[in-house]
Amino acid sequence: MEFSGRIWNASFRPLLPMIMTQQVAYFLSTAAALMAAGCIHTEETVYKDVTRVPVEFESETAGRLFYETLSRLPRNKNRQESKTEVSIPVIFGHSQRVVRGENAAFNEAVAQTDTNKDGRITETEARIFSNQIK
Repeated sequence: MEFSGRIWNASFRPLLPMIMTQQVAYFLSTAAALMAAGCIHTEETVYKDVTRVPVEFESETAGRLFYETLSRLPRNKNRQESKTEVSIPVIFGHSQRVVRGENAAFNEAVAQTDTNKDGRITETEARIFSNQIK
């Protein structure tokens, strides 16, 4: 019995369109399943702020100097962000961004200005703080 390419081709030729159709259908169903599976992704932004420290001012001038100087502080210097990201490709993704609030910058400015740490900002302390931030 001789096996030639002609016999093989002749016997499988009617099956060839059916095999091709099955392969295309398998490919399309696999692609659709992967697209439909998608990814569960959550993104969260948390604004973390602290309470302001209580402070009093010796005079109206001291308060005005302090707040004017505080407004001149660069916003980006006092703002901090942290980002955490966890992911399992194609299945799950979660990212969380934590942004520090404005009260933290205020508290740092009070700590820098109130040099004797008595909770009261004098006009002299406010002028020193103002001269440091130009």
